[in-house]
Amino acid sequence: MKNTIPLLLLLTVTLSGTSFAQTDSLTNIKQINTEELDFSPVPYGNGVIYTSSKSNRFLQCPSENLGHYTDLYYAERKPDGTFGERVALKGKVNGKYNDGTATFNALGNKMIFTRNSLNGRNAKDSILLKLYTADLEGDIWSNVTELPFNSDDWSSCHPALSHDGTLLIFASDRDGAMNGSMDLYASRFENGDWSQPVNLGPDVNTNGNEIFPYLDEKGNLFYSTNGRGGNGQLDIFAAQADANGKWITAGNIGTPYNSSDDDIAFVPLNNGTEGYLATANRSGGKGLDDIYYWKRSPKPLPAVIVVIDEATGERLPGATVNVNPTKLGSTLDKIYGTGELFANHPLNLTTDENGSAAIQVVPNSEYSINVSLADYEPANRTTSTAGLTAQPEYIIPIKRKHYTAKLTGIVFDKDSGNPIPLAGIKLLDKNTGQTITIKTDGSGEFTSEIDCGHLYEITASATGYEGNIITLDNFEMDCKKNGEVHVKIPLQRAMVVYLEPIFFDFDKFYIRKGDAQSTLDNLVILLNKYNSLKVNLGAHCDSRGTYGYNDILGANRAKSAKSYLVKKGIPQDRITTTDFGERDSINNCVDGVICPEPAHQLNRRVDVQPVSHNELGVDFKTRPINTDVGSN
Repeated sequence: MKNTIPLLLLLTVTLSGTSFAQTDSLTNIKQINTEELDFSPVPYGNGVIYTSSKSNRFLQCPSENLGHYTDLYYAERKPDGTFGERVALKGKVNGKYNDGTATFNALGNKMIFTRNSLNGRNAKDSILLKLYTADLEGDIWSNVTELPFNSDDWSSCHPALSHDGTLLIFASDRDGAMNGSMDLYASRFENGDWSQPVNLGPDVNTNGNEIFPYLDEKGNLFYSTNGRGGNGQLDIFAAQADANGKWITAGNIGTPYNSSDDDIAFVPLNNGTEGYLATANRSGGKGLDDIYYWKRSPKPLPAVIVVIDEATGERLPGATVNVNPTKLGSTLDKIYGTGELFANHPLNLTTDENGSAAIQVVPNSEYSINVSLADYEPANRTTSTAGLTAQPEYIIPIKRKHYTAKLTGIVFDKDSGNPIPLAGIKLLDKNTGQTITIKTDGSGEFTSEIDCGHLYEITASATGYEGNIITLDNFEMDCKKNGEVHVKIPLQRAMVVYLEPIFFDFDKFYIRKGDAQSTLDNLVILLNKYNSLKVNLGAHCDSRGTYGYNDILGANRAKSAKSYLVKKGIPQDRITTTDFGERDSINNCVDGVICPEPAHQLNRRVDVQPVSHNELGVDFKTRPINTDVGSN
């Protein structure tokens, strides 16, 4: 009939892809389910009272066949968990139209149930739903009476009584319902009658339909809605009343209870560890809507958190790991979770010698993890139970703190203690390979910046001194604490090695025996001893002869000296030559000046000049010529 309000407001869609948690299970109660509609199970006595139809034509009122309407039935639960044959309730509760969705007081002798209005069609040609009470006399339900807030202008249905019988929650599309849909309302039994119903408010009700409420023994409310999204069409949600009596939705109860189809009439028992629900078109179901028995056994999952150094990958012992749940378990876990699994949060852990911390985590949870360790930046992570358990270890890299300090130093003479200005400083960062080159100031001091977590090598050098290398180690604590590190670098005066000149006979370039040969042999010894030393052979001639002639003579003298050294095994690339001819006279014995032979001898020579070397503690110099020798 036009504008008929359905008893269930259900649609049927084939269920697919439902995933059950390992600790949760649903069992179809095949003994009481039919091929039609079976729903709204309510614990009663040793079994359940539930609603069932003989046809799916319950939406049609009046039906073409009176046997197609819904009635209330009782089925006893046997010790093995199965159910016996169903029996229709006796008395005045199963009428000629739809009867069903009942609730009972704690004694089980008073029932509130839903049925089509006995007044028939209203002004809008609809047969609405109303709430009625009935009393149990023997095994007969009698004294069927309307509740005072029923109306022929709207429907009231799906009652749920609190355990003490003073609070009634039901569904209605009465004036004030959101968007004209079915909302949940509450009425109190006061002074022998039911109070005017109050809408549960926008935290429960939506623009969709809120139907099939149920109140457990603790006063937690479970209801179905298609106005909050979720797994499918009608999903089951939970709500709780705060200290002021305001109802607040705790959330969707999730899978396996909710599916891609309609899920209704959730009835938790024994602190949420078992119960009943009705659902449409589940795989393996018997009819359009079936009643299921469910069991729930929350179990922790093992997880291992490992803290490592971000740069090196080193596993870090002694790190503090704070694990704080931001969403602890499922909605049912939050409502019913008790004991060790849910009490030990937040968790404060310390990583062991392997850098790891083993924990037990709650399924379907989300966590905030904070890691701290001395000398490291704190790290924060947000993850879920799935993230923590996806791999054998959940790795958290942390970054070492970056401490810098001012490096100050002074370079001084080891013997006198006097500072050495303009000494060269090479600061090598052994972690990065970077080298900084600076010089000391006029007071022998220098400054730079260093990283407290790195190793450094400092090389100091100065002309006339042996170089000195020091390594900065064991300075990290002072570096971080004081922000400054001071070093003192002494330098030992270098040993001076003079390179002797090689003298030649007048107008000759051969290596004369005696002094010249001995000088070159000594030079071979030095070059072999200091194998980084490179020299230049600078050839000179006296002023007798022409410039051109002396240029050739000087070049030959340099070649002769080099050839001698090479024959003694000195590599050619360590020896260069320069010819000065007579142009660089060491004395006044130039053209037009009469000089004695000893004075001319001073200009017939090859000077050995140091070019470069890497030898520490040695200062190579060309032997200066005493011009007083052989002078007039």
